[in-house]
Amino acid sequence: MRILIDTNVLVSAFVFGGKAGTLMNMLFESSHELLVSDYVDAEFKAILEMKWKEKSEKVYSLYHKLPFVFCGSSPMPMGNLRDAKDIPVLSDALFHHADMILSGDKDFIEAEIERPLVFSPSMLYDYLISQQGL
Repeated sequence: MRILIDTNVLVSAFVFGGKAGTLMNMLFESSHELLVSDYVDAEFKAILEMKWKEKSEKVYSLYHKLPFVFCGSSPMPMGNLRDAKDIPVLSDALFHHADMILSGDKDFIEAEIERPLVFSPSMLYDYLISQQGL
């Protein structure tokens, strides 16, 4: 499965850990392709530098060494969402034929997008745990 990771999931996983961090570790050990678009990558870097300047370089450098598939962004907007800031993420997911967007953004989850699937970290974590029978 090709999963496009949204910025808020990266922030949660790499700054706070918790369930998002645990989920990210589970995904690294799976056969799923974890996509990070140029748009998401730039947004993640900007948020790190703005909110956690002291550790932003270390976190950003570490994250770039992990098994993400870094990919370009869509040359044009695709789809329609209530929050215009989410359209580039949806566009990138559609452009790269992602099967899923992993996002903690309530607007994405409530948008009733037919394709790709949209899961929050908590939803995907619970699903993966249920599949393992734990």
